[in-house]
Amino acid sequence: MAKLTISKINKLNKTLDKKRKIYILEDNDEVNICVEFKESLIDKVVMDYIAILEQLTTSSTISADLMRGTAGILHLFMIREFSDVPMIPKDNGDIQKLVDVTYALYDTGIMEAVIEGFDHEQVQKVYSKLDASSKRAGELMGELAIKQTTKTQE
Repeated sequence: MAKLTISKINKLNKTLDKKRKIYILEDNDEVNICVEFKESLIDKVVMDYIAILEQLTTSSTISADLMRGTAGILHLFMIREFSDVPMIPKDNGDIQKLVDVTYALYDTGIMEAVIEGFDHEQVQKVYSKLDASSKRAGELMGELAIKQTTKTQE
């Protein structure tokens, strides 16, 4: 048995930084994508997406167009974290801007091309984490609702 060392941890972490090139669109534009998705970045994608949804549920002024546009934001966040596609805001504060960029990437075929370029198993990791997180978030919301109801009845 080998002892776990700092150099081994660094080496393992470095293997997760591997990228590969894909070529998209008619001009064969080059995009660098991650070969393997880091768990910490998967968590970031999922938490950022859930935060956007939470923001929308608490907002009093949501247009139907904005609501429809949020469907592609999960893919936008995947592209932001796991590729070098430009133009994607790092800040999640302006949901309309995120939706506008989502539509731009979707309408030009860039979103589909990059998502298809990712390893299917890696994309599934994001979906699985979102599913697990959504269930847990739902459970927590249910627990909070029960606690609130109990306090009100006392």
